[in-house]
Amino acid sequence: MFVSTWRRAAALSACAAGAALALASPFTRIVDVQPSLVERGVTTATLAESKAAEGTAESIASVGTWFEFIAPYDGILMTETCNSGIDTVVAIWDGTPGSGRQIASGDDECDTQSIVYSDMYEGATYLIHVASKDGRGGEFALNLKPIPVTPFDATPATVEGGIAAEAPDVVYTRINGIQSYAAVGGIRAYALGSDTCNIGLANLKWGGSHQGTPSLAMNAFRLHNGRLVQIGQGHCKQACCAAAGNGCGFSCNGVGGALLGAGCLDVYGAGYNGGQSRLQARAQLNAFTGAHTLANGTTGDSIFKRLQIAESAMSPTTYAGALYFVDGVYVASDDAQASNSLNNASYHRVTVDASYNMTLQGTTQVGLPAIMAWRAHGLGVNQVDTRVVDSIVTVPAEGRFHVAHKVTDMGNGWYRYDYAIYNLNSDRSAGSLEIDIPAGATVQNVGFHDVNYHSGEPYDNTDWTSTMGNKLRWQSPQTFAENPNSNALRWGTMYNFWFECNRPPVNGSATLGLFKPHTQQTVPMAVRVPGILKGDMNCDGVVNNFDIDPFVLALVNRPAYLALYPTCPMEHGDMNSDARFDNFDIDPFIALIAPTP
Repeated sequence: MFVSTWRRAAALSACAAGAALALASPFTRIVDVQPSLVERGVTTATLAESKAAEGTAESIASVGTWFEFIAPYDGILMTETCNSGIDTVVAIWDGTPGSGRQIASGDDECDTQSIVYSDMYEGATYLIHVASKDGRGGEFALNLKPIPVTPFDATPATVEGGIAAEAPDVVYTRINGIQSYAAVGGIRAYALGSDTCNIGLANLKWGGSHQGTPSLAMNAFRLHNGRLVQIGQGHCKQACCAAAGNGCGFSCNGVGGALLGAGCLDVYGAGYNGGQSRLQARAQLNAFTGAHTLANGTTGDSIFKRLQIAESAMSPTTYAGALYFVDGVYVASDDAQASNSLNNASYHRVTVDASYNMTLQGTTQVGLPAIMAWRAHGLGVNQVDTRVVDSIVTVPAEGRFHVAHKVTDMGNGWYRYDYAIYNLNSDRSAGSLEIDIPAGATVQNVGFHDVNYHSGEPYDNTDWTSTMGNKLRWQSPQTFAENPNSNALRWGTMYNFWFECNRPPVNGSATLGLFKPHTQQTVPMAVRVPGILKGDMNCDGVVNNFDIDPFVLALVNRPAYLALYPTCPMEHGDMNSDARFDNFDIDPFIALIAPTP
């Protein structure tokens, strides 16, 4: 199993027993499965030969094999084909393709096979599509692992080769309190208390004799008017000396001091975690490798190095009805080296009173970064906004980004596109984001939001710039070569990007550019993007009688059409969505231009 400890294996086996895995009966490209394997959550089947060689999850949706999964509880669904003998592409849909949406996909995460993480919500039906990428077909093994959001785990970590290892695994089990500090210049400061578990099978390095590992970064977020943004961050509290308590749900082995024993709990109050001498700059840590440098012990005024939030960002007048959240992200040297760092962030909802004091509400969402609160509370406390789509982007041989996006119909043919990107542990960081804009589309109200560094962090706080052509592009003010400390989307932070467009959404992708040099400098993100406006044959942004002549011209004399409208894609004339522009598009075009009363 792709889990790092036997404890996870036992928990996931129990979870799988309550999961429902069955064939998706509405689909015809289904092959028989072995019932005994289905009961274990593993399905072996043979794919029909696919003609879509080297395709993508979207382009080969009409071939391959479909399965239906009903989520037994809220959590994360891990879907993988790593024990297959063929090159696979896996996609997860939240409904029937064509009327539903693809919410996640995977390709080549384990050699030429796939690993996909996707949110699941109790009682919801998800369709899982497995296809042969190279077109040859063959036998595959599908493994589903539903993972509940519990105090012990959220995202199963993997080690090289998918082999379970005895290694430490740090989890921020509970945010146990919040300390508030006096304001300086209109800026408030806070610190988060911590219950921390080592759910691994090996002892976890702890404290000054190990360069302060593990370190806890603290963040704050605001959800208002349908958009979640990060409004504050602080330096990282470093460990001192571990207790060896029970309370993690396992038997603690009793090891403490310079190590946190396997199965053991350590507790720090918020006041202790806000001690400035033990707060280390994020620039001194590598979240992917876990490399640490010990804090230098400097102190300052009441907000120095702590989680800082401007009072204006919490104004009850400006942000009436807003919801607030805090999260913490652990960086641990041996946890990272064991590839167990994907469950190191946890978030908690808070309220803010008139004096800007924070009070915890509800329970800590263990193993989940605060970006997940956008969907979970998007329509109010515990009211899920199904328009928000969560996904995961993994940098090859490096770290992970969490992505959430939402498209809002503003009426009158306009749509607002919102994207949030949370860097969990990528040291390469992100330096740009690109989204394709269809020809003839109008874009307005382009926006960007980041969070400021402070208290001696070396990073520049200049906002990213945006440019518009056939792509909408945001980018860091300077490249890594020009300034290694330019404003990049670094680990433990979340940036927002948005715009309005007069084109409806379609399934597509955006391109996330890495800031530091890497073997693969860009990674794709499966998101909803503006699509073409069918019937708009002159690309003026509307469909009306002025499109009739160019439509006819494109049918009878394509070179002449391309000469007159060189930037207007002929795909606008594919009215029946059969991927061709021909005489069969005439009737639906007429129906659009002159609908029957």
